Amino acid sequence: MRRVLPYLLTTVITLSYICPVEAQIAGDSYFQLEKDKKQIQINTLFKDNIGYLYAGTDNGLYKFDGEKYTRIDFTNTEFNDTVTAIYQDRKGLLWVGFNSGRIANVENNKLLYINPEEGTPQRKITAFLQDKEDNLWFSTQGEGIYCLKKNILYVIDVEDGLSDGSVNSMAITDNGYIIAGTDQGLNICSFKNGQKKISIIGPADGLPDYIVTAMVSAGNNMFWIGLQENGFCLFDFNSKKVLVPEVSKHWEHGQINSMLLAQNILWVATQGNGFYKYVLNGNVLEKAPDNIFDKTINSMIEDMQGNIWLSAHPYGLIRTHGESLKLTPIPSSPPFEHIHVVLGDKDGSTWISNKENELIKLTTKNNITKERKLKLAGVSEKTDITSLYQDVNGNIWVGLIGKGIYIVDPFTFKYRIFKENSLFINSTILSITGNKNNVYVSSLVGLMVIEITAENTDINTLCRFTNYDNVSTGTNYIYNIFKDSKDRIWFATDGNGLTMLKGNHFTYYNDREKIKDNRIYSVAEDRNGNIWFSTASAGIYKFDGKTFTNYGVNEGLSDLKLSVLKIDPSGNIIIVHKKGLDILDPVTGDISYVGGSQGISNINVEDLGAISTDTSGNIMVSTEKGILTYSFPEHSLQKPTALIESIKLFLTDLGNRTSNIFEHDENNFTFSYTGLYYSDPEKVYYRYTLEGFDNNWIYTTDRSKNFPKLGPGVYKFRIQASLNKNFSNASEDSYSFTIKQAVYKTWWFLLGCAVILISLIYLYVKHRERELKRFQTLKQEKIHFQFEMLRSQINPHFLFNSFNTLISTIEDEPHLAAEYAEQLSDFFRNIVNQRDKDAISLAEEIETLNSYAFLQKKRYGDSLRVEINISEEEKKKYKIPPLSLQLLMENAIKHNALSEVNPLIINISIADDAYLCIKNNINHKNKKQTGAGMGLQNIVTRYDLLTNKPVRILHDDHLFTVLLPLLK
Repeated sequence: MRRVLPYLLTTVITLSYICPVEAQIAGDSYFQLEKDKKQIQINTLFKDNIGYLYAGTDNGLYKFDGEKYTRIDFTNTEFNDTVTAIYQDRKGLLWVGFNSGRIANVENNKLLYINPEEGTPQRKITAFLQDKEDNLWFSTQGEGIYCLKKNILYVIDVEDGLSDGSVNSMAITDNGYIIAGTDQGLNICSFKNGQKKISIIGPADGLPDYIVTAMVSAGNNMFWIGLQENGFCLFDFNSKKVLVPEVSKHWEHGQINSMLLAQNILWVATQGNGFYKYVLNGNVLEKAPDNIFDKTINSMIEDMQGNIWLSAHPYGLIRTHGESLKLTPIPSSPPFEHIHVVLGDKDGSTWISNKENELIKLTTKNNITKERKLKLAGVSEKTDITSLYQDVNGNIWVGLIGKGIYIVDPFTFKYRIFKENSLFINSTILSITGNKNNVYVSSLVGLMVIEITAENTDINTLCRFTNYDNVSTGTNYIYNIFKDSKDRIWFATDGNGLTMLKGNHFTYYNDREKIKDNRIYSVAEDRNGNIWFSTASAGIYKFDGKTFTNYGVNEGLSDLKLSVLKIDPSGNIIIVHKKGLDILDPVTGDISYVGGSQGISNINVEDLGAISTDTSGNIMVSTEKGILTYSFPEHSLQKPTALIESIKLFLTDLGNRTSNIFEHDENNFTFSYTGLYYSDPEKVYYRYTLEGFDNNWIYTTDRSKNFPKLGPGVYKFRIQASLNKNFSNASEDSYSFTIKQAVYKTWWFLLGCAVILISLIYLYVKHRERELKRFQTLKQEKIHFQFEMLRSQINPHFLFNSFNTLISTIEDEPHLAAEYAEQLSDFFRNIVNQRDKDAISLAEEIETLNSYAFLQKKRYGDSLRVEINISEEEKKKYKIPPLSLQLLMENAIKHNALSEVNPLIINISIADDAYLCIKNNINHKNKKQTGAGMGLQNIVTRYDLLTNKPVRILHDDHLFTVLLPLLK
């Protein structure tokens, strides 16, 4: 009690029974599955090795993440089938059985029928199993059992000794035997070395019913068996004995559809009668308190957080907390803020106080809660009860404001006032706690440690005690006294911090720098010996003997204004606040929550005594809906599991793509992710980063992220999920991938380009050198040719012969002398004009040749013939080096004998539109003419500089031919 007020009390004793009230399960949630506004029936449930829940329905297969259903379509979208069985093998492959008898696998998030050569059954698939040799077994409703062994399908049916072809369920023993539940009892099957062996367990062997409808392993080769009419039993495979629990011997609850072993309870789902819980260690059967008492439940499954999921038409999926959250309503319904104390006793009853400060003992049996009231003499509605404690002998200690302590026998309801210590008579009691044989009492007049012996089982036997005053503890206002595993006693004080008594020595921890708020409400010890305590406004602290570590909102606490903290049987720190419970794992620092989404309403945190633990260590709190008991689900994962659900490249799902290396233009990625947490999926926070792009963490509640136009590089997408913004120990999933450089940006491409560029530059330089060299050679050739032409111009023999011919013409044919002189002049003028040119038109060259031929014919007459077979168009089209034809004609005249009988015939024509063909007949001279051959060589050299085409020279005994490449 945080408020201390004196009240005038009256003494009245009242014992009464009030009408019973049914208990409830807190926080049930419904998730309906609809199509076209019609409810879809869920036939079977399955949890995969990641934690996803799958629902097999009349409309195919669905995946459920706690918020939404996602249908898994067939690869052929026109297919549809009723799912009746789901299983996952050791390789993670999901198997789905249908009402049609067909079987499918889930690949790349699609259903794909399998088609073995032997064919598939024609009757409903009821169950799957995988044995130790990785053989897959599946049962049918009418065709017995099938075994897929090394891709060959075998069948075990009535012809092999199976008692009935309708197999409703299967289980596997530790040594690999298959137990089949049929319409004619249990069949123990084996299939080894090609030999099929079957033995049958039926009513003659103690089985209460022929028709077996469900089975679940109980461990150690024992199996719970669900039956059509006679409840359930336990089958011991090793001894082949059937054990029928007493509660099942007169079963009147109809057919059992499904069974689930969870939270040390066997949950039993029935046809038309809801579901039941069989408490294993108490041999008690109770109808599960829920809102679907008279409904058919087809299947049950437990998720990673310890929630129980039921499929019941038309509700869809129903989430219950099973035994982790139990709400006990109070028949007389006192206002919860007037329930100042709560106590769970050793017999499973709950003790509370009401507005009139009566003690109420609540006892629940078969979901019916009855209450028994005790009104203490001298206690009125103005005298608050502050604390309840049950000692080692089972007696109840009651602390009051202004009235001291009462001791109550829980069975007889007899009581007495504790009068041994005169200081505590009519004192205000703040708290009563204890440890083994000690009871610790704090009051406004000091502290008292009471020693309890076996004689004190009788409440009238006086107790021995020891007093401590505020001189020792620093204050008389102490909320909580706690004795740890090292026999140290801790005192939670109001304003004086934490006090510790070891032996006879007191130590005080009230340094404001270490503990921000010295108002301490409660103290507890974890399994590692660390001391934990709650404060009024600064969260909680852990003290390891040397260092105080504070946990606040930044570490994940829901609120800094806390009440009591407790240690549960799993070692968790349970922190109570007005809106619910924070569950802190002291090893990892993870914090999970139980609050409004789980059905918890307002909690009375003003009265510290209204928060307690039962004898099993479960947390008990007073809420506006009744007394809530919370037990941490063993082996559960109370934090979200981060999962990347899909990766899309642009709009295409990557699916099962094995390669994570992408081209440079494959650079638009969308990641969809979730934090799988079925207790409260809306509470999940996320943070992500894309290493290689931006290494900073981004916090969000969104469930997808797009990264467009990523550049080349190595990336790693990381996603973490947490129930708060403390991600220090959060679950993580990641995906690494590489986007390649564009080919034109790769080092080898750039190196190749550099090599090519350098090579081109090198070749260009070499080409330029060759060009310059060729130009220089051409220049030299030109100079040489000009010199040759000059030499030809001044050749004494040529001039002598030309002048002799001119003189002779003047004497013999004066009228032709002028023409001859004119041709001679034109010839020399052309030589002068063309000497600086690399090439001239064929027309100009032939014109010069005609002048030269005219001059030579005047000398040789008909002994020299020149035939030119070239059109005017061709003369204009082509070019050749100047004086090439003149040099060739001069060369022909020089090396051949000329006579009218054997004239020298020079023929000029174009061959194949590529060469100028100059050929002459060969008339050998009696004396061979010698020469340097400079004319013909000059032509060849000049052509080498002007074109890649060679000058071709051909000759035999009759013809001498020169082919000059034509230039354009």
